[in-house]
Amino acid sequence: MLATVLGLTGGLAAAIIGAWAALRARRPPKSQVELVDVTIATPSGSASGPRDMSPVLDVKVRNTGGQSAVLKRLVVRVHRAVRCGSMFSGMRLTPYRAMWVGALLPVSATYDAAIPPPEDAGGSRAVIDLSQVVAQGEADRFEVRLGMQPTFDTYVYELDLEIIYDGNDRMMTSPRVAVAFPQHGFVYSADEIRTVISHFLEDTREVREAIDREMTERGLPVPDWESAPPRRRADLPDGLVSVDGNADILSSGAQGIYEVTEAFWDPRRAITGHLQSFERMYRQLVEITVGAAVADEVLTASLPLAEATLAQLPALYAEFRVPTTAEVERVGEPAGTKQPAKLMAEILDRHSESAARASAFEELRSRIRARDEGTFWFLGQLLAEEDRRNSWLAHIGLGTMPNGASAAELLDEFLRLRSPDDRDSFNVRRDLANRRGSRDAAGAAAALGTLLDDQSRALGREHPDTCATRIEVFQFLMEAGDMAAAATVAADIVADQRRTVGPDHRHTFLYRHNLGFCLGEAGDHQGAVDVFTELLGDAMRVLGPDTPNTLDVRHELARWRGRAGDAAGAAAEFAEIVPDRIRIQGPDHPHTLMSRHNLALWTGEAGDSTGAAAAFAELVVDRRRVLGPEHPDTLKSERALAHWREQPGPHSPTVQ
Repeated sequence: MLATVLGLTGGLAAAIIGAWAALRARRPPKSQVELVDVTIATPSGSASGPRDMSPVLDVKVRNTGGQSAVLKRLVVRVHRAVRCGSMFSGMRLTPYRAMWVGALLPVSATYDAAIPPPEDAGGSRAVIDLSQVVAQGEADRFEVRLGMQPTFDTYVYELDLEIIYDGNDRMMTSPRVAVAFPQHGFVYSADEIRTVISHFLEDTREVREAIDREMTERGLPVPDWESAPPRRRADLPDGLVSVDGNADILSSGAQGIYEVTEAFWDPRRAITGHLQSFERMYRQLVEITVGAAVADEVLTASLPLAEATLAQLPALYAEFRVPTTAEVERVGEPAGTKQPAKLMAEILDRHSESAARASAFEELRSRIRARDEGTFWFLGQLLAEEDRRNSWLAHIGLGTMPNGASAAELLDEFLRLRSPDDRDSFNVRRDLANRRGSRDAAGAAAALGTLLDDQSRALGREHPDTCATRIEVFQFLMEAGDMAAAATVAADIVADQRRTVGPDHRHTFLYRHNLGFCLGEAGDHQGAVDVFTELLGDAMRVLGPDTPNTLDVRHELARWRGRAGDAAGAAAEFAEIVPDRIRIQGPDHPHTLMSRHNLALWTGEAGDSTGAAAAFAELVVDRRRVLGPEHPDTLKSERALAHWREQPGPHSPTVQ
């Protein structure tokens, strides 16, 4: 009897297992995206400027699963980075600084990852929305341009890529990649470094001789450059042309206006810092390049020279009789400089009590406003050399440290008091504000707004530096949610773009789009309609009717038309946009699904709640299939479906 029961039970279990296996066999397997290759594409030539020197990652993937895969997001993760020298590295070691004009380098690409400067890059993540559908058994390929801030240095990054796909956010990760930007050679040999230092010493001697001549002409004793050299500007009389005036006085024949740098006051320390910067840069360069699975051609070609230079640096320390990294000590600091340093340390001490930090902040601010000599010297030293400044700012962690914003505020005030119209001070203030913006967008926007006023006064509203700051003010206002102020700044940027690159340039179109969006979000719905109506005419003329950008403008125009009160007009326009989206971008493209959501929404707002519910019911099925049941867009459409099934007539705008 027991055997019979066991036999029946076993047979039943076998039947169930067999049926389950057959059902599983009929169910198509999930998608499975595999990374085929990541290579570094060779940038195009320089015909269109330095923009073409941005590194481009060529990503190839294959779907080996049984269903189509939707690539949703790409995350560029930076593990570490270093700022290396360039053809201009020698400019950092000079006893005087000439004044000249830089350039603005905008970023624009189909898939564009904005990568921060090396000091802020470690651990950063650039998230890009993808819109790629890879069919079963098919392969796909796309490029990612790594956009960096304009620089005359070379940035070296160690990074990898995460690709997130399908509704349940499956993920794959690439091997580590090493890239350089801009894409040109940048490593100095030991002989080239020796030449830079020799020129620095020669220029320093010429400036000293010029000071001696001018002091003698005034009947004043010349400085004792060997035993008791002046260590700061206050140690010499005011009005010395050889210190503050025209560089034509130098026998080297340099042209233009200049001022002596901090390096002039302490050449030995400057040489030590210069050699240390090369040692630090090239050591990290070698580590990043050797440790990466894929390295671009520039880094691979630069590696032997970097290793050779590192091996010869100890001889350079000895040749110029300066201490090595292990031996270096701070020398020649005026009395009292330690106190402001301690105050800054207290401000940045995350473990100290808030009252102590506040007291240190007020004390240091009062010293800055009183133009205290020791405080000005300390902060001037801190910010004088780019390598030292970047290292210090990275150390205090502006943007990540709780009191970093307070330190940035003090440094900005110091620079405004010390040199309100100096372009180098403008650049440092801009850097401080951008670092602050990672935690305090409103504070960064305010600091950049003050800088913008100062640049407009000193350089002019149309100067490239002023225009670049205006764009950053706009970006931080957007992040802070101040859409009305952002719209005002966007209008100024549109005027800049029309003047500099022309009315039909893609950047002009971009900020006209931004202007319309900000106006609408600020509550001026009709103003947004007016902007997008004008923009649509130009987009149709310049880009054509079937480009994604033109479709996006049509989408925004219809959306703001509905928000302005014309629900029927919005529904009619979306009824025309959706078929065009399907034809041009495909039925499963995220933008197609977004336009279908808006069509259903405005159909309901125009009075057809039954039609809205039916449209949302179809959309929910497709969004679940394409994006997954837990995706925010899927949930949003489900909420809208529930709303219109319950409401018999037109209602106020629901989920937009």
